[in-house]
Amino acid sequence: MSMRYFTWIVCLAVLMGSAMALAEHGEGDGAMVPAPEGYLSPGDVPARLNELGQRDGVRILQIATTPEGQEVLMVAFAEKDTPGRPAVLIVADPDGDRPGATQLAVTLCEHFAAGDSPLTEAATVYVLPVANPDAAKHAFAGGDAWRGAPVDEDRDGLVDEDPPEDLNGDGFVLQMRVADPTGGWLIDEKDHRFVRRAEHDEGEFGGWRLLREGVDSDSDRLINEDAQGDVKLECNWPHRWREHDTPSGRFQLSEPETQGLADFMLERPNIALVVVLGSEDNLSKPPEGIDRVDSGSTEPVKQDAALIKVLADRLLKDVKQKPRSSKHGSGNFADWAYFHFGALVLESAVWSPPLDPEAEKEGKKDEDSKKKDKAPEEVKLLQWNDKVLGGAGFVPWTPFEHPELGQVEIGGWKPFVLDNPPASELESLAQSWIAFLDSLSQDLPRLSWEKAEVRDLGGNTFDARINLVSKGLFPTTIRMGERARRQLRLRIVLELPEDGQLLIGRPMHSVSRLRGLGDHREFRWVYQLPAGADPARVRVTSQAAGEAEAVLEVSK
Repeated sequence: MSMRYFTWIVCLAVLMGSAMALAEHGEGDGAMVPAPEGYLSPGDVPARLNELGQRDGVRILQIATTPEGQEVLMVAFAEKDTPGRPAVLIVADPDGDRPGATQLAVTLCEHFAAGDSPLTEAATVYVLPVANPDAAKHAFAGGDAWRGAPVDEDRDGLVDEDPPEDLNGDGFVLQMRVADPTGGWLIDEKDHRFVRRAEHDEGEFGGWRLLREGVDSDSDRLINEDAQGDVKLECNWPHRWREHDTPSGRFQLSEPETQGLADFMLERPNIALVVVLGSEDNLSKPPEGIDRVDSGSTEPVKQDAALIKVLADRLLKDVKQKPRSSKHGSGNFADWAYFHFGALVLESAVWSPPLDPEAEKEGKKDEDSKKKDKAPEEVKLLQWNDKVLGGAGFVPWTPFEHPELGQVEIGGWKPFVLDNPPASELESLAQSWIAFLDSLSQDLPRLSWEKAEVRDLGGNTFDARINLVSKGLFPTTIRMGERARRQLRLRIVLELPEDGQLLIGRPMHSVSRLRGLGDHREFRWVYQLPAGADPARVRVTSQAAGEAEAVLEVSK
């Protein structure tokens, strides 16, 4: 049997199987519509944000301008002049291919703009709904999530000359599978839509190549080797930045979007928590943490990891199908925000398709479900596509006469489907995040003076003891923040009236950090006051845990 004849047989089987799946699980049978149907486009987001900016307590800030001239807009809620007022920063879609994260961020903005969120009572909130506007625009239009200037990636004197292309005019840039006896891929026997790598150690023969849809535009016998754009923002941050790597940029923070966000944060040392809604996730499987960090670390220190786990359990307590993280990248924003800026960072991939939708719906697993657990993840995703989306998320492999490769098949997953929820699920996701973020109002660091004891020693001389208590779940500074020395230390000052004299103790103390949940430090002074003078006072100031003052009156 010739390879071309074999290809046509497989194509026929695929088409018949797809037709049967659509007949059994058609879109008219209550199927969900896959993303991005029903989404707000990235280009429409600024207008919506500017509408919210007309409300009291809401301010729109432009932190950068992209290479294509788009504004990078930050939304600020409940900014106040209160010293040490903590802040929360939410950054959505730094890669540009997660419009679901942007949809969630816009809904959060609408919630905070309403003015009745407990979180905005306790803290300032900053939201960056579209962190990568140029990439988001291109991806939403059906292309790759690219940004930046043209670059000669294959060193042939041409720039961006060989990107992936929509060859068959179906509106999507998908994949091509090509029958090739030297190929390392094979078509799965149980589901012919699934193409997987051959396990040579198991005696499997490949026979197929898997390529992005496109042609050899520059006649160098390579397909799609010089795509559009250059620097990827999620490779341009300082931590674990890769030198001499085109996606990383010429130097750290070389791009206006990354530089603008870094400047914004460095001007606001009161940012205590950063939430990143993107492709990576440290909540579904919280890290265990490490004892010591260095320039190549990817896990937080153990004390900070413990806090991440507490918050992860709260957010995902009742979630059966947790988001699945992409591979940890180098030079990303979240790592910089934690290891360099020193804030606690929560990363969420927001949503992933359920690998067993029937069992999740029923809340239990039968014998069939247990058998499915052994199936490859791709097969489970195809089953979800058939049952939940009515087959609409996957384009069946279709024969196509390629100008260079001859007979190929074009098909595969539509863009966004595997990483972004159907629009009908966005509301429930948003409500869970709103409840979680509002619950943080009692967790953020806050300081209080407690257990004051002042004894009159006679002769207008007083012996004062008092405890400074950290009352939130969060420490005044996380352990990594202390190591990075980002925030100033807590500053404790004893204030005596005019002509008062300090006899024992120091007038000023500094403390690097207090853990949360009642961690405390006692201070003691002996001082003398003029007759009839006002009592002494003690004050603590901080950059992200507020300030507190107490009057040292004689204990009764």
